[in-house]
Amino acid sequence: MHYQRLPKGPFALSVVYLITGASIAASMVFSLLLFLSLEQGLLMKLMFGGLALVFEVGKFYIWYEMGERTNRGDAMGSLKALCFYGVLAGLSIAGSVGGINAATNTLMQGDEAKAAEVQSYNDKIVSLDREIEINEQAAQAYIDMKRIANGMTKMLARNQELRARQDELRRQRDKVAITSQSSLMGLMSSLADGLGWPLERVQFGVVAALSVLLDFFAAFFISLLGEETRFRRSRRKKEQQQVAVAPEVPAEPAMPARPDYYHELVARLQAGELRCAKGAVSRMLEKPLEEVEDIFHWLLQDGIVYRKPNRHFALNQQDQS
Repeated sequence: MHYQRLPKGPFALSVVYLITGASIAASMVFSLLLFLSLEQGLLMKLMFGGLALVFEVGKFYIWYEMGERTNRGDAMGSLKALCFYGVLAGLSIAGSVGGINAATNTLMQGDEAKAAEVQSYNDKIVSLDREIEINEQAAQAYIDMKRIANGMTKMLARNQELRARQDELRRQRDKVAITSQSSLMGLMSSLADGLGWPLERVQFGVVAALSVLLDFFAAFFISLLGEETRFRRSRRKKEQQQVAVAPEVPAEPAMPARPDYYHELVARLQAGELRCAKGAVSRMLEKPLEEVEDIFHWLLQDGIVYRKPNRHFALNQQDQS
């Protein structure tokens, strides 16, 4: 079955434009995070931010231009555009790595703070366990000295208070532990445990992979839009060429030239000097019946004669008058 490509519909184009815009915007944001961190002054931040935006926009336009040159068969121009894109893509990926790494570091710091808070609760619970154990040992000493009424009651009451305090600390610790780790950090921790790598190495690998994927993801959809634009342009050009070379509607064929004797024949028929019959015309003109057939065909076209139901010809009455 022959495949015929058609232009993408509005829904497909809307999805492509949405994904392309979102990926380019994300790449711009991460590049801005890198360039804005180079300087603290407002003016320099604006300059570095503008530079990041110029690099990002230029990078994706160069990728589109590379597709245009490749489509034209300009190999050297495509190679130059590819080299230029590689330089800008390296800067963009570095910016994305820096931005994503900064975000993950913030998450790690938050997780470390929460882990420290959880550890603080654990330390308090352990401290209360030790105090409870000491109180139980003191209570046992009161039992041995048979002074239960004097000291043991106080010890038991104190232990009850300490256990209640422990339960409260456990509830607070569990609330912190539930939200102590983000999904990304959970993924990196699992990878670190599974691969046996330090968390810092796993963090760099994940960040680098996300940055490269983001850049090539945007480049793919830029290529898709460029190819769709070229296809539509080529299709429109073909349609215009087909319209330009379309055969014109043929005009009505011109009547063949009548022979010189035709007008004399018409005059004699209309004057009644000649009977409207093929045989009579053939004898008068001394022409074969094949040529007389053409003569009567002309007479019929010119409205001089008409064909009767019996297939014979008769002179029109208006012409006789």
